[in-house]
Formats: sequence, structure tokens, C-alpha cells
Amino acid sequence: MAANKKVFVIFNPTAGNAAQADAVREALKRHFDEPEWECEVYETTGAEDEDIAKISRKAADEGATIVVSAGGDGTLIGVANGLIHKDIPLGILPLGTGNDLARILNIPLQLEGALGVLSGEHEVFEMDALKVNDCYYFSNVSVGITPHMMSDTKSEQKKRFGRLAYIWTMFKQSKIFQMRHYNLMVDNRPQRVNAVEVMVSNSTLLERFPQLFGSLDTIADGKLELYLVKAKSWRDYLGLAWDLLRRSPKEANKMTHIDARESIRIEAVKHSQLVQADGDAIGHTPVEVRLERKALRVIKPKAQPAAV
Repeated sequence: MAANKKVFVIFNPTAGNAAQADAVREALKRHFDEPEWECEVYETTGAEDEDIAKISRKAADEGATIVVSAGGDGTLIGVANGLIHKDIPLGILPLGTGNDLARILNIPLQLEGALGVLSGEHEVFEMDALKVNDCYYFSNVSVGITPHMMSDTKSEQKKRFGRLAYIWTMFKQSKIFQMRHYNLMVDNRPQRVNAVEVMVSNSTLLERFPQLFGSLDTIADGKLELYLVKAKSWRDYLGLAWDLLRRSPKEANKMTHIDARESIRIEAVKHSQLVQADGDAIGHTPVEVRLERKALRVIKPKAQPAAV
């Protein structure tokens, strides 16, 4: 590592408890110590006028070598939006509940491991993004069950139970298992579909175990992945889960898969539906998702040589 590397960390101290926040502060000092590193930490306030993307962009423009998101998916979206089509890479300290992008990139979910990737040997990977209006997302955009499940799960539950909190919310909200009618425009080709969930993903989901959220190559393949889920009950979902254990989602019953190269527009036929992107509600249908190729440079662990 060369001397005088400048790292700018945007840290959300509410991503965990007070003890975790103190542990993050101490770990940052240890891993990014002088004279090898110059480290500046900005702690988010949650104020309505706080523009994380603007802060991230300013740090990159003023000479940061790496801009780091230390928090959950919401913090990551803000930081990453400030780095779109810039040479400065995004570093990720996954402190949230979902951490889907970190999982795809094989970034350790433990603090010390993730910091070791950033301060030690690593690679910079160029990935695609999902553009909705003027904002970029990096995992998925969906309409149906998932937006309600995520918006109805309280932050206290997520901190206590992790991803299991979403499953409990889904169990309580079984009334949302309703087949709805949607008009889709897939690369300017119209389709009328019935589904309980319409998801546009930046990666090929559930393709290879244990990479349930997609493999590394599929977030940079210049494609959008559209999934239509048609499981209307817990029995259907159990059947779908069993199906996915035996075959790819492209072949599973109760699920339809479609590729797109440019854009996907989703419009609910009768009543406007809630839309989520990377775990946060972003509005209601209609929604158009456009593919932005090679939008973001992100730091990942250095690839290990293949075993002989």
C-alpha cells in the first residue's frame, strides 16, 4: 500500500447499538492509521436535509482514495449515488440487516473482516445499477409482497432478529398474498401478467448455492432479471422453495423469469401498488427501471487463485 491514502467514511451510528458504534469508531482508527492513511469520518444525523450522495460526491471530488459506506442498505444507496460513473471506488462496511450487495461481493459481514478487505489487498469491481428516476439502486426493485414486508417490519425487530424479522412480518401479513394484474413494458415489448410479486433484479437470484442473492458475474452482465412470483399461499411458497432446491428459478413452478437489456416498466392495472428498492419504500406504481451499465466501482476481496 502506498502512503498518504485518503479514506472518507460515511458512518451511520444508528445502524446498530451504542456499543457497536463505539466498536466501529475504534476499528476505523486501528485499520486506517497514520502515516499510511488519512481518515476522515462523517457521522450521519438523519436530518431531513442531509444529502448523503452530495457529501459522498464532494469527498470524491476533493481527493478521497476510497469513500466508505458504514451502515445499512439505506446508507449504502446514498453513498453509492455520489460515486456513479466516478473513478473513486465504494468501500462497504455492512452494518445493516440485509447487506445483499455485500453478500454478492463476498465481503465479510463481520466488522474486522470487512475492514481488512478495505485496508489490505483487494480488487475493484465495476458493476451495473438499476436507475429509477434520478436515483440508482444495486440489488432489486419490486412490487407486491416484499415492499409491504419491508415497510411493515420495525427497525427494532430487524436489529433483534435480523432477516428473520421479515419472515415474521410476512407470516402476519398473509392477506397480501393476492394475485394482481400488471401491465409490463419489457424493452418496449408490452405484456399483461398476473403475479403476487414482480421483482426486477440486478443479479440472477438463487442460481447457485450458497449465492442466494446472485453471483458476482451477474451484477455486471448487462442484463436485468425479471421475476414473476405466482405463489398465492404458504403451501404454494413451500412448494416453490422445494422446487428451487432442485432446479434454477428459471425452471421453477410458480415463478416466471424474463431477461431484459434496457428497461422494465411496471404498472398495476387497478390500484397503484407500493414499490421498494434495496429494502426501502420509494413510492408507488407505475415505476420504470432502467439498466445503467458499469455504473459503480466497488471494492471486493481479492480473488483467490483456483485450486490445482
